[in-house]
Amino acid sequence: MKLRWDQLGRHAKEPLAAIYVLHGDEILLQQEAADLLRRAARAQNFTEREVHHAERGMDWNELLASVNNLSLFGDRKIVEVRFSGKPDTTAANTLEKYAANPAPDTLLLLILPKLDGTAQKAKWFVACDNAGVSLQLPVIDAQTLPDWLSSRLQQAGLRTEDAEAFTLLRERVEGNLLAAQQEIEKLRLLADNGVLTTDIIRNAVGDCARYNVYDLADCALSGDAERAARMLAGLRAEGQAESVVLWAIGKDARTLASLREGVDGGQPFNSLLQQNGIWQKRQPLFQKAVQRTSPRLARLLVSEVLAADQAIKGQSMEQAWDVLLRLTLALAGRPLFAGPV
Repeated sequence: MKLRWDQLGRHAKEPLAAIYVLHGDEILLQQEAADLLRRAARAQNFTEREVHHAERGMDWNELLASVNNLSLFGDRKIVEVRFSGKPDTTAANTLEKYAANPAPDTLLLLILPKLDGTAQKAKWFVACDNAGVSLQLPVIDAQTLPDWLSSRLQQAGLRTEDAEAFTLLRERVEGNLLAAQQEIEKLRLLADNGVLTTDIIRNAVGDCARYNVYDLADCALSGDAERAARMLAGLRAEGQAESVVLWAIGKDARTLASLREGVDGGQPFNSLLQQNGIWQKRQPLFQKAVQRTSPRLARLLVSEVLAADQAIKGQSMEQAWDVLLRLTLALAGRPLFAGPV
């Protein structure tokens, strides 16, 4: 049975299922969901707990024996298995076999990174979902972060003094929910009557935002130049390789230029999207970007990709991060040159 994040609290008050599959990339939400299920299990007399890490060479027959065997004292137990990726063939076969006849006094808790649609159609996943519960943890991105942050502040009895204070807090924790929750707990000790001022946030909250190159590319395509520049600076501070950044935004820059050229040549936009292999989820981003991209800007994008490549390889006098900033801003529709674009 598939369960939504907002249903988990109510579900945990009912008799628990034999198998739970938690999958998602937000470490904080993984921890919170697993903690909630552990507390509920303890309340239902699951008094023992085993933790296994699904590593190469793991003996899955041993695990199967463990989940099927009662403890020495006949207690109910939780068996957790933590994965760093999708189950391999041996693991998948073992899980499928176990799900066909799960042990009555064992709660099997599987914790995995986010599984895509194809992975959720695998036999092991379907078997576990049919025999128990699967929960895909939500993605807290730039669009959903403000609501999530507001909710967490409210739960902690806090509120920001004004929009400026809230924006500062959001910027400093974006992409790092675990740090965001830790900072909220710290701010509870500092806020006067639960009110967070800009000064309190600036002095107490370090810049713990985390970004990845995919977020950067999407942000630039959306046209948010200021945030894209901030994300690029964050990636640089984290030590991200220039070549990886160029791979992400350079690919999108070339695709955008190709789309602009195709549209100007009279080709149907939907056909161009298919020809360029653009995922359906990202198609609205490119549609918006094409509308603001002139032929001149399209040519600039291509030249900036080349300039960044040369700078990274040491074939020019320019600093690679400077060129990457120019490319990022151009991709966002805010190129660093005078005149109409």
